[in-house]
Amino acid sequence: MLIPLARNNFVTDIPMLEEHTMTNPFLNCETIFRENGPYYHVFSTPPEKELLCAHEEDYREMNNLLALSITESRCRDLAHAIMSNHLHTIIAGDRESCSNFLEALQRRIRMFLRRIGKSLPPIQFHVVEITTLKQLRDEIAYVIRNPYAARSDINPFAYRWCSGYVCFNDLLERMQPGVLAATLPIRSRRDLKHERDPEMSPSLRILNGEILPSSFVDARLVMSLFENTRQFIWCLTRNVEAHLATAERLCEKIQLTDEEVYMIALRKCKKDFDSDSPRLLPQQQKIELIRTLKFDYGASNKQLSRCTGIAVSLIEEMFPAG
Repeated sequence: MLIPLARNNFVTDIPMLEEHTMTNPFLNCETIFRENGPYYHVFSTPPEKELLCAHEEDYREMNNLLALSITESRCRDLAHAIMSNHLHTIIAGDRESCSNFLEALQRRIRMFLRRIGKSLPPIQFHVVEITTLKQLRDEIAYVIRNPYAARSDINPFAYRWCSGYVCFNDLLERMQPGVLAATLPIRSRRDLKHERDPEMSPSLRILNGEILPSSFVDARLVMSLFENTRQFIWCLTRNVEAHLATAERLCEKIQLTDEEVYMIALRKCKKDFDSDSPRLLPQQQKIELIRTLKFDYGASNKQLSRCTGIAVSLIEEMFPAG
């Protein structure tokens, strides 16, 4: 059941989710997982003093560098998110192909930074192998959630520099398809790659100078790893404990949204205090809850205030800055 690479990455030999959920979706997902690995989570450490992407042109360039490196190495991009100071991607492929991907990406990033005159030290990347289906689902969700968690104005299913919109999206076919990058004039292809070699993967499509994620993310494989759309969205928006576990595994500090902090608080209230709301707790239990949210989940002082109704000035007395 190994899923072959296809020109548009939407292959035809995997049953549609609606079909395989009618039998035993879990077993089908497990089989697809086992036969299409190994899988790796590749992510960079944010530079200390300067942004990796400060302008839209920087994001576009990083997107193109990622796409070219993926297709050159013949890995599969299952999820990615490009942030202002770092990037994440989940890839599938043998160890040699994944090593080639990382080498190509680092080389292109060095060239890109040199072209725009940024004197950043070499970007440090980390590679963590993913060994179970649950872990893969959790980390795909973690990557797609990354921009949404960092910025309140981002829709994780519509952010241009993330793969979230290419999965379980019936409107994808109605979006502008772009043109095949391989059909561009030789000079245009060289300019896009910043190389003399004009050869490009026949799958890549380009729109306004941007290689479209729908042409290099293996969305069909991603969708076959989830039982249905509802599970995919739940993993992305509701599975807070898994986000925390993934952050710990990657040695990253997670940033929870207000909704996620409140969701955890409600669960704790019900389990630990038999209460339906943090605001209904006696003062001592509120303080106990606040300490748990602060130390176990990294909630900010303002989030704690909004969640419990205790004045932020009092919470700052409990947890002074610095």
